Amino acid sequence: MFQVKNARLADGSLATIVIKEQAIVRVETQSGLEKVGAGALSLDDFEGFAQAEVAGCVDAAGESLLPGLIDVHVHSRDPGDPAKETWDTLAQAAFQGGVVALCDMPNTRPPTLDRDAIVDKAQRARLSGLDFKLYLGVTTDNISQIADLLGDPSLPLCGLKVYYGKSTGGHVFSDLGALAEALRARPQVLIAFHSEDQCMIDANESRLMDANATFDRPAAFELHSAIRSSDAALSATRAVIEWAAATGHRIHIAHLSTPGELALVKAAQERGLKVTSEITPHHLLFSTQDYARLGAFLKVNPPVRDAAEVAVLGRAFGERAIDCFATDHAPHTLEEKSRSDYHACPSGLPSIDFFAPLLFKAARHYGLSWPAAVAMASEHPARIFGFAGRGRLAPGYAADWVWVREGSYSIEREQIRSRCGWSPYLAMPVELEVQGTWLGGRRVFRRCG
Repeated sequence: MFQVKNARLADGSLATIVIKEQAIVRVETQSGLEKVGAGALSLDDFEGFAQAEVAGCVDAAGESLLPGLIDVHVHSRDPGDPAKETWDTLAQAAFQGGVVALCDMPNTRPPTLDRDAIVDKAQRARLSGLDFKLYLGVTTDNISQIADLLGDPSLPLCGLKVYYGKSTGGHVFSDLGALAEALRARPQVLIAFHSEDQCMIDANESRLMDANATFDRPAAFELHSAIRSSDAALSATRAVIEWAAATGHRIHIAHLSTPGELALVKAAQERGLKVTSEITPHHLLFSTQDYARLGAFLKVNPPVRDAAEVAVLGRAFGERAIDCFATDHAPHTLEEKSRSDYHACPSGLPSIDFFAPLLFKAARHYGLSWPAAVAMASEHPARIFGFAGRGRLAPGYAADWVWVREGSYSIEREQIRSRCGWSPYLAMPVELEVQGTWLGGRRVFRRCG
């Protein structure tokens, strides 16, 4: 047993955290900083559980500790695309961002559609040291198997991912009647939707652009936001919420990007429907105005929106109207993202490396209290996605925490840990930096320099 004394929690209070066998057994409030013995370890010195057991005490010296964070929307790219990301590089990036657990999407190569693919990906993921859950994808080829797979407790699944509109990988599925029938025996399964209306997207593309378009100017990529329009997102989200109302299924709307979707989710929750949602940093911190600077490096599905829509989303974020903060971390190689051909340039942005700083930046910008922001990235996702024993610094929870420090910082290229090696956030000023991350009482990331 050992103590972490003088820890400043997200609400600003001071506490002593008592840990035994890699779990928190007590959290004791303090009225002020307390003296510790000469043998106490500093956070800089503290590497792991056994070391602390000997010393008996770690002195946080008033530094801020958060619960280990959880990112519920991540694309590992492994197996299939190791040049973009491996589970090892994903873990390094996640730990730097303060993330200790995540939900991985199914559009790897091969896609996570059957038992063999689930088992293979899980074996890779376990070697990374991350806590993880996997989404099962659905297509017309595997829909007859999804109920059995989702009901198997030996498989580390968090739910079903439905690409109601095409995205990277092209695994679109829009037959909601067939989906309801396939899941008749699994009414409690969480179903996450990539919610865009593919028919509207196709019509927009046919109307707005040449099939062989090449974009020599970064600003030209703004057309992506017109093709995958706000109306296309709104149409799909309306359809899946109506489906949830008719079937009683538990659904999660991934990467909300429009005020209209937000209004639909809020109305559904007020009706008592089992609907939750998430928002990404790029949908809060970028707008279509940023295409002029970033071009293809801002191409993502669903796309960023105009400044007026972003402002409305930001106000809702500040008013706690969204359940989870998630990155939709989706690395591609620099060569791929540098292509001027619109169709050849893939959609997706890396960002898990900077999870905590981006969360803090968005919270400050939109007036969300820091404890509420932290809950969106820890307690809420743990509850919704079933990460038992994670997401809080409280008795009975794992000894996971993130040491953060407020200040004036900038996101720089040498900080990128994702294998893709680039970020749309380069040179962005941030006001928080992760100094260290501990998972199960063991340090997994340490800020150097």
